[in-house]
Amino acid sequence: MPFISSQYIHRRSNYIIKYFKVIVFLILLFTVYLRWSLLSSNNETKLIEHVNDNIYLPRANVQSIKHGRLDLAKYIHLDLKGAPPKAENFYELFFNFLEKLQMGIKGVVIEYEDTLPLEGNLANITHRNGYTKLDMKLIEESAKKHQLEIIPLIQTFGHLEWILKLREYESYRDDPDLPMVISPCFNLTYVLFEDLLQQTLNMHPNSNIIHIGCDEVTLKNLHPHCQAKQMSVSETYIEHIRRIVDIVRKIRPGIRILIWDDILRGSSFIHNEKLLRQLEGLIEPVSWNYYTTFDDNYKSLSGWNIYPKFFKNIWAASAFKGGLHRFSMITNSTHHVLNNREWLHFIESSTFQHNPISAIILTGWSRFDHFMPICDILPTSYASLLYSLHVLNTDEYLVDDSNRDCDILLKSINKESTLCDTLPGRSIWSSIFSLKFHLLKIQNRLKLLNTIAPEYNRKYLFVRRYDLKSRLSELQFLLKKLLQNKQKLNQHFSNLYSKDVIDEWIDLYLTPVENQINRTFIEYAPVYHKTIWERRPLT
Repeated sequence: MPFISSQYIHRRSNYIIKYFKVIVFLILLFTVYLRWSLLSSNNETKLIEHVNDNIYLPRANVQSIKHGRLDLAKYIHLDLKGAPPKAENFYELFFNFLEKLQMGIKGVVIEYEDTLPLEGNLANITHRNGYTKLDMKLIEESAKKHQLEIIPLIQTFGHLEWILKLREYESYRDDPDLPMVISPCFNLTYVLFEDLLQQTLNMHPNSNIIHIGCDEVTLKNLHPHCQAKQMSVSETYIEHIRRIVDIVRKIRPGIRILIWDDILRGSSFIHNEKLLRQLEGLIEPVSWNYYTTFDDNYKSLSGWNIYPKFFKNIWAASAFKGGLHRFSMITNSTHHVLNNREWLHFIESSTFQHNPISAIILTGWSRFDHFMPICDILPTSYASLLYSLHVLNTDEYLVDDSNRDCDILLKSINKESTLCDTLPGRSIWSSIFSLKFHLLKIQNRLKLLNTIAPEYNRKYLFVRRYDLKSRLSELQFLLKKLLQNKQKLNQHFSNLYSKDVIDEWIDLYLTPVENQINRTFIEYAPVYHKTIWERRPLT
């Protein structure tokens, strides 16, 4: 029995030793494989050096980095709706900045709206603080000097509030209650446009492309003259565009004409090629999409296959500011950079393998429409613009919504920081970012005050005075600092904008906070002076 036990133990030990050797071998094999994989991965993917901890490249995106599209023609859209920068302090500096960036920028699309110095019958429809003829000459000369093409954008269907709001043009409206869309059935409409387009092109002698808008047109055919025509809305839309094209080409034969495509990509056109054929060779559609992710319906539009049949060029339009929130003090860089990256990936997809996108317009909206408030004033969008251009050129996702330092920003995209010295409104950019953080502090203090003295307690003057006194003193200090920042910002603003723009911006984003603080002091005054309290219950 002991001999058998000894044999069993010896045999068992041999099995354990062999098993252990196998385990060790497998571990060594796995270690060698893992090291090989890491080395291979490092050779294929180079990590990005961080300029600061806030600039990052999400891990999920490292593997998807491509080459970008430096060769893609890029145009920067400047929306001047009721908030034009001072021409003498902006355009020469900004155009110089764009040229020296060397990021594939071919030109600028300027949406003037009411800022053009119109004359004759149109003299009284313009902004009273709009541009002069000398300003327009300065813009033209600066663009030519810095080898930038100007594409004037003149709305010719919808978004004509700046004209249709006026009494003398009330009868031109498609819908009497909506000063948005002009009636295509009223002959005087085309007299107006011939004058407007003639004056616009006269002020842009070097422009070989014009954008005639025509987006977001809610046409109802309610004008009395439309009743007699008995045409469908889609037929009326096409006829109107053809008439506008005739006017433009009569003024400047051979000029290229752009148009927003959101109406054309609708089912009534895409499923009726007979209608689209009427625009063949006349216009170039610009497809806009400002989302961070394009849905499948947009990506699979039949228009991508139909457009090339009728139009020589197809354009894209992303956004670097505006178009996200009606009220917005600071541009959301993250959103817009993701939008531009989505456009890059879509342009590079198989959809455009045989019919590539001709160019992309990075839109920079200042208002949702003429009646809406100023949003994303231009200097706050510089970071978004630069990051967006960078992602289009490299497919490298860099963004830092807290960065207000131009030097750091330019270094992060491998550009000379000295370019910052000529960036117009740089002081506005940094001041508004600082102000935003200060306003957050104020809102936090106001919320804290309400927890110390909620409405019920204030109603019965039942608040611990010591805490209240301390918090109100903090709020008083923050208000004082806010007024100082406001005065400083006003000075920075005055270098780039007229008084009406400054007053509007301050009334939109600072005055409500001031009023809220002052109401708080008044509301809390009775509680603040209470030194003796009654026994409960309070009611």
